[in-house]
Amino acid sequence: MEVEQGQVFPRLLTVEDVANILCVPLSTVHHWAVQGEGPPSFKVGKHRRFDAALVAAWLEQRKNGAA
Repeated sequence: MEVEQGQVFPRLLTVEDVANILCVPLSTVHHWAVQGEGPPSFKVGKHRRFDAALVAAWLEQRKNGAA
């Protein structure tokens, strides 16, 4: 696999980052991930990560009243 020059990767957030951004406890973010709720996430090895753009979109949906 070759990476093209100038290719931009999405900004990845940790569980701690998301908890801080949303002002919720770490346990809430972990619970959401296990239950399939909250912002979309994925695992890299044993580490859960969130695409910053998807977290922002998820939050915007909540602010606009869509669930």
